[in-house]
Amino acid sequence: MASARHVTRRGLFHLDRTTGLIILLALLGLGLRLILLVDAGWRYDYDEGMVGLHVLRILRGARPVFHPGQPYLGALESYLIAPVFAVFGANAITLKLVPWLLSGAYVGISGWLGWRAFDRQVAVLSALLAALAPVYLLITGMKTWGATAETLVLGGLMLVATSYVIDRTQPEHVQNRALIALGFLGGVAFWVSWLITFYAVPVVIVVLWAGRKPLRRRWWMAGLAFVAGNCPLWLYNVQHDFATFRHLLGDQDNGSGSIWDVLHHLNTDLAPRLVSGDPDWRLLSWPAIWWLQIVYQGGLVSLVIWARRGRWAAATRPARVLLALFACGLPCIYLLSDYSRYALNEFGFDATGRYVLMIHSVLPIGAAALCVGLIRWRRGLRLLAAAMLTSVIGLNLLGVVRMNPTQAFVSPYYTRQPATLEPLIDFLDEQGIRHVWTDVGIAHVLMFETGERILAADWYDIYGAKGVVRFWDVPHAIQKAGQVAFVEVILPGQTNTPFEQAFQRSGVPHAVVRVTPDILVIVPFGPIDPAVLGDGIGYQF
Repeated sequence: MASARHVTRRGLFHLDRTTGLIILLALLGLGLRLILLVDAGWRYDYDEGMVGLHVLRILRGARPVFHPGQPYLGALESYLIAPVFAVFGANAITLKLVPWLLSGAYVGISGWLGWRAFDRQVAVLSALLAALAPVYLLITGMKTWGATAETLVLGGLMLVATSYVIDRTQPEHVQNRALIALGFLGGVAFWVSWLITFYAVPVVIVVLWAGRKPLRRRWWMAGLAFVAGNCPLWLYNVQHDFATFRHLLGDQDNGSGSIWDVLHHLNTDLAPRLVSGDPDWRLLSWPAIWWLQIVYQGGLVSLVIWARRGRWAAATRPARVLLALFACGLPCIYLLSDYSRYALNEFGFDATGRYVLMIHSVLPIGAAALCVGLIRWRRGLRLLAAAMLTSVIGLNLLGVVRMNPTQAFVSPYYTRQPATLEPLIDFLDEQGIRHVWTDVGIAHVLMFETGERILAADWYDIYGAKGVVRFWDVPHAIQKAGQVAFVEVILPGQTNTPFEQAFQRSGVPHAVVRVTPDILVIVPFGPIDPAVLGDGIGYQF
């Protein structure tokens, strides 16, 4: 009896220690990410500014279901940020707090999932690798983009819940509750973003394979939880002629003829980008990036191998199968989805990285399991495993040291966002100007910085390029305004821009002011239809 009590205490001690280490590593990950945010001056891009404006409108009484102009992107993040704005005010710092906190949750979930599929050692190493992740995840995982951080967290929690549903060593009530939680998480996730399909496909396959008993017992409760989780989606679609489904299912255009080009892009661009950073950031040498790919992708291969083999507990095998299916399924689903067509954009910017970022749900677990598995396979491989682990962490941190945070946090679509708009705001306030036509890259930032005191929109993007219109009331208000300014981002020292030439040809009297070396403002002294300016106010870069 004394021996049994001793074993029980020892087991609880190890459980607490592992949990404590994972929590500490989550705090470490938060600390590293906080340093990056501070070094970048809490910089945010125009898509993030759109979310901030969305939150301000929620605080003023709006109750949106989706982000404006996107009836497939749930407004969960906006509602999570709303109480933060209400308590601490709306600014760049409070705009970033929710995704920052979610990035810490991602670290903890990585450790938890590594524990469920393997053991305590893999759990701690998974959390460590998630905390000290590649720069691309550190930056993109903290973007206030509406669904990026949320999908990582919701998807990870779905994988964890599934591991309990299919674990036959768990009591029935634990399996039942896990199934109900899985239903609710899946419901919320499908409202937030259909990128959750990456997680849903392996979850459904594994539950039907290894979770039939709890499914038979509580399928109806899980179904009700699913409906409760995504009821906003259904209420909206019933009222709007199923706009979400018409948008997502009615514009598939990746084309079988281009799938090999997309696969080539996945292998030569996205794969190295995901384990390092954007090539424009110039963080690591190609040999270093290739080494990172070898370790991380070797970890994904090990997930597939150890789904059936390896010195791991038999009870956790279904969870390993789950991770293996996720690792194999994500690139296949991406290639066949409509998202992949953006990889072939003619401008060469990163248009698809956010859509495959979810592979980081298993990248740290695979790398951790690879290192631990090598040690258990051959004791002589300990040095190799240690070298792999330390080199990956070292290269990730080297990327952090070499990174220019101000550059990394700009939009991948619009890289010339000025470091600050304060001089522009001061000038517009001095002139009493409240309505502005400007580049899409700064319009939402300008509006958020001023709390919509100044309204700004991109005429060319809306009416010329037929882009997504986030707030329809804004361009209408600008069109009706008596005094309007035109603002364009230019190169320092640039003169006689197409923007200025278009105004000269219009014949309308105007003043040209260079507020800063990279911001040009033109104030017309009479009414002018932006259509007269044509491509002169289009995309210069």
